[in-house]
Amino acid sequence: MKKIFILLLFIITSCGYQSLYKIDEQKEQIKISDVEIIGNKKIGKKIYSILPVIINKNNESLNKLILNSKKDVNETSKNSKGQVISYRTSISVQLSFLDNKNNLIKEKNFVREFLYNTKTNKFKFKEYQVEVENNLIDRIKEDIFVYLNY
Repeated sequence: MKKIFILLLFIITSCGYQSLYKIDEQKEQIKISDVEIIGNKKIGKKIYSILPVIINKNNESLNKLILNSKKDVNETSKNSKGQVISYRTSISVQLSFLDNKNNLIKEKNFVREFLYNTKTNKFKFKEYQVEVENNLIDRIKEDIFVYLNY
């Protein structure tokens, strides 16, 4: 058992493994001059809260960050009576960096979707929709965090 543990430890440490979500102390935070949140403000504020950015409004030579977020809830199927039986919630976030002359430097789109069935209890269904939205936002946050750190 000790041999297997030592072998496993040796393999993991020598292969260059590092955690994806590890916060690297050596990497500096991104310095920007301004942030603009467009579209769904609630989603934009949740995304902005995890970004490793420092705002310095005095330095106009820094880049500008634009967060454009959008949420769509679409009916995907109906039964023979015309009642909706399934929905698709889609959240998209466009992350753009502009220089001080408003020229595009870097841009990336993040999109997540989830398909789910309706529920008979409308209150529980609304709670479920909020839970789905929060889960999609969390997955997009993880994608953005990985994108900015690597």
